[in-house]
Amino acid sequence: MLRLFFFFQFLKNLIFYFFSEYKRYAQLLLIVFFKRPKSIVEIGVYKGKRSKQLIEVARIFNDKINYFGFDLFDLFNRKIDIKEFSKAPNSENYIKERLSKLANVKLFKGFTYKTLPIFNKKIDLIFIDGGHSIKTIANDWYYVKKMMHKNTNVIFDDYYSSNKRIIKKFGCNNIVDQLSDIYQSNILPIKDKIKKLNNTKVQMVLVKKV
Repeated sequence: MLRLFFFFQFLKNLIFYFFSEYKRYAQLLLIVFFKRPKSIVEIGVYKGKRSKQLIEVARIFNDKINYFGFDLFDLFNRKIDIKEFSKAPNSENYIKERLSKLANVKLFKGFTYKTLPIFNKKIDLIFIDGGHSIKTIANDWYYVKKMMHKNTNVIFDDYYSSNKRIIKKFGCNNIVDQLSDIYQSNILPIKDKIKKLNNTKVQMVLVKKV
């Protein structure tokens, strides 16, 4: 009965995204639905909304989900906002309370160049959507590679397709476009527009081991 509830939540959220300005997130939920992960890493928890949705979709198929979230939480400030083109997340306590009823939750507070090196688990699904500077995403990817097993699915957000000025500083373009031959990348088709970046188009990228 609980799995049926999570399935209807999945359908509701899927429909919401398809009719919103954030259509690309529908693809994220569909990947979780078809890949059925038992473990999830999310780099960039923000408000915990999509964290909850990812777990709910995974719970359609598995009663026990291990979720690991990385963010600055209350360490976030305006200076970081400008440097990373990010948004202020909710507190660690708020996120923990919101998600702990759905999964086994462990949160890591701090900059990912400090928190990711201490993480040594293999993970089924990884969503990279933390700091948006090239330096930060490159660091996240460096450590994410160590979490991958042969069937791990990694989803990058923020692949910019219509603003060459932006991709010199932000987004995953440089990392994805220079992946080695042992990885297969698939730029997902749905494009959203970021209004505050002059309607720059943004997509997601799915990366797996060959």
